Amino acid sequence: ETVAPTDLAVLIEGETGSGKEYIARYIHSRSPRKNHPFIALDCGAIPKDLANSELFGHIKGSFTGAIKDKTGVFEEAHEGTLFLDEIGNLSYDIQVKLLRSLQEKSITRVGDVKSKHVDVRIIAATNENLLKEVEQNTFREDLYHRLNEFKMLLPPLRERTEDILLFGDFFIKVANARLNKNIEGFDEKLIPVLKKYPWYGNLRELRNVVNRAVLLSTNSTIDFSCLPPDIIHHEKHAEGELVESFTEEGPNRLKDASNEFEKQLIINTLKDTNFNKSKAARLLKIDRKTLYNKIKQYNIEI
Repeated sequence: ETVAPTDLAVLIEGETGSGKEYIARYIHSRSPRKNHPFIALDCGAIPKDLANSELFGHIKGSFTGAIKDKTGVFEEAHEGTLFLDEIGNLSYDIQVKLLRSLQEKSITRVGDVKSKHVDVRIIAATNENLLKEVEQNTFREDLYHRLNEFKMLLPPLRERTEDILLFGDFFIKVANARLNKNIEGFDEKLIPVLKKYPWYGNLRELRNVVNRAVLLSTNSTIDFSCLPPDIIHHEKHAEGELVESFTEEGPNRLKDASNEFEKQLIINTLKDTNFNKSKAARLLKIDRKTLYNKIKQYNIEI
């Protein structure tokens, strides 16, 4: 509400699926630019050799395959807001061109010699720590400061449990309309389960779970039987099954219990990330080498 009416560039940092684009669209809707375009570009989804064209456009014949003129997202967002998601994925040379365009408020299409004035507000988002990327010389410091006029840190869903039911109810309404169902909400007994689950996929995972539950539910509310195996498995784990297995006396029972909890946490995180070791390491707050050593130490089968 505070930054929306201004023209400051906004940098939103948060995990994948945590709702960064929701925030960006909200800022745009409360800004003086709300009646002009909101254009979103996922910088992580475009091939590096096409990023220049996607951002700034190109003219016919400027490269192989350029069969007609193309308007880039900067021109499309003229007088509106340009949302650059996962901006840390842009190559270093594209970062240079992006910085120049922001400073000069003009762009040059690929293959063109004429520059064109553009007036856009930039909202950028990343699931990485861009300041750390700057320190590692993989992201330009001058571009970082240009984007970081107002930074917002968006916590993951597991750290804002009050949002779980808020978005859950919203996703139920959307799923009802999409699937022609009439689910009223969550069973009361299910609410503590939803709040305890870590939601490593954040809002995207919650939406998928709700869609599945609405489809499967034969009652007026979503109950435990509609949940996917991941949540059921986590709930059983949280209820203390592992704790009960370490109630016998023994000289190393505390150490053994700690190791077993660590092993189970690693296994659960690997499952939650579809065995993406890089992502699992980030969620566990360890580096990949440490994760590989732990997998070997605990004889975890991948």
